[in-house]
Amino acid sequence: LWSVKYYCSDQTLGIITMLTLQGNTRIAFLLFFSSHIPITLLVDGQAFFRRSFYPQALQDVVDWYAVTFKDTLMEHPVEPWFSSLVSIEVIFQLPFFFLAVYAILQQSNPPQKRIIRGDGPFKSLCIIYGSSTATTLVPILQFILTNEETNMSEKGILLGFYLPYLIFPLWLVIIAVSNEDVFGRDEASKKEQ
Repeated sequence: LWSVKYYCSDQTLGIITMLTLQGNTRIAFLLFFSSHIPITLLVDGQAFFRRSFYPQALQDVVDWYAVTFKDTLMEHPVEPWFSSLVSIEVIFQLPFFFLAVYAILQQSNPPQKRIIRGDGPFKSLCIIYGSSTATTLVPILQFILTNEETNMSEKGILLGFYLPYLIFPLWLVIIAVSNEDVFGRDEASKKEQ
């Protein structure tokens, strides 16, 4: 299935860039990881760290969000199981977000100036991050779908908030397992390094 990338039609080129961190896919992942850093630190972190670490204004934003969108996962006090999943995000995923942003940004440099390549440890980290994150989303999505305190419309809105955190990590796993290099460099460009 993934051997499609060796054909040269315009349609196939679109598939290639969706299956590697190039073009619009690169931009989408850059935006995803860049936006996830402040969200993790300022919003999600409140489900892990003591709320007193955060200014009242940030606490109020999270409270407003939880009430407005009926996201009972973010209501305080936070359920211990959810806090444990957020701890994974803060402790393990947050450092990866910084690394991923750096790795994606450096791809605009000439190959000899790139510190992070897409075929070694970074590729492995993409698989680990994507698999771990997708796994943590399973109980969260199950909770949203079975929560009797929300109606179908509210569930749909919450799924709109949470599904990107399932889709992007799974997409990254697909990219990593279907390519020798997540940035899509071919053998010739690797030899330039």
